Amino acid sequence: MPSYTKEEKAAVWLDSFGLDLTKKQKLYRLAGGFYPLAARFHALRKGIEEIVGAERAAEMERSLTAQGVRSLLEEYAQKGVTCVSYPSALYPEALRHIPDPPLVLYCKGDTSLLGTRKFAIVGSRRTRPQTLKQTEKFAAGLARAFTIVTGLAEGGDTAAALGALAVGKVICVLPYGFDYVYPACNADLLAKVVQKGLAVSEYRPQETVRNYHFPARNRIIAGLSEGVLVVSAGAKSGTRTTADSAFAYGRDVFAFPYDIGVTSGVGCNALIKEYAKLADEIVDITAAFGINLTEAAEEEPPLTPAERAVLDAVGEETAHIEEIAARAGIPAHELAVPLTMLQMKKKIVACGGNRYSKG
Repeated sequence: MPSYTKEEKAAVWLDSFGLDLTKKQKLYRLAGGFYPLAARFHALRKGIEEIVGAERAAEMERSLTAQGVRSLLEEYAQKGVTCVSYPSALYPEALRHIPDPPLVLYCKGDTSLLGTRKFAIVGSRRTRPQTLKQTEKFAAGLARAFTIVTGLAEGGDTAAALGALAVGKVICVLPYGFDYVYPACNADLLAKVVQKGLAVSEYRPQETVRNYHFPARNRIIAGLSEGVLVVSAGAKSGTRTTADSAFAYGRDVFAFPYDIGVTSGVGCNALIKEYAKLADEIVDITAAFGINLTEAAEEEPPLTPAERAVLDAVGEETAHIEEIAARAGIPAHELAVPLTMLQMKKKIVACGGNRYSKG
């Protein structure tokens, strides 16, 4: 089971009740933190009841046992789910700064991709075959500089994921929990994403897909990414919510141009008229970010502050975990995540006996 701090455990516990984001934010502000909410629950009971109601407050208090929280985390671990919560060092900084960041990202796959540069590619379910080929080409090219972020819908999203998988850097954001797959025809694709990239959802594993989950999911796609490419969109397309969110967050928005009369491109042309940049070549996107794909080497995943502190603490010689903890000023029981991430990023190697050296 992954190692979590007290604050992270409390955040995951709070998220387990299916409360809407506004109520979770109010509870956080009431207590001044996630762990303080759990630790001082009884003292704060009256204020908590005003936010969630007496019945839900009683349910929450009954669950506040060490075994209850442990069982919850073990259940997620058995399903292969890692919880990256708002207090976590792995939580993407760009996502922290949107107006309504998710409290927990439930993840399957390589969570280190959350720390890489990310670019989103989205499209509608009804996308022309020739556009799907272009989407795969763009995704494969851009994946040399970015981790590609997309959904798992048929059409444009699937093409983006397949193109990025050729390089291996892809994040698919789901509008449901991991107990489900939608559409069912993309079960194999989701399995490949989990194996080679990362699948992410703000919904607990047991939560099924709902229509209102899709626009909520789209804000995460936009929030994670430095920019968004819309490859297809009808007059009333769900991809529009992703583009509008990205524009509101100050991200660059690009769109494929379409000939007059192409139904699946009406939304793209409308975006270009309003605020999107026309993109009919990959260089239209890379140039906006100062990237030259013919010269750029594979970008190394950046280190979080905790990972940097641990790497510096390892030093030039082999170091025991207790030495690393003392030098980094981090309790030894909280080193599991940064040590694992540094090994995945090939910065350190385990030497046995809880000793590590630089890779």
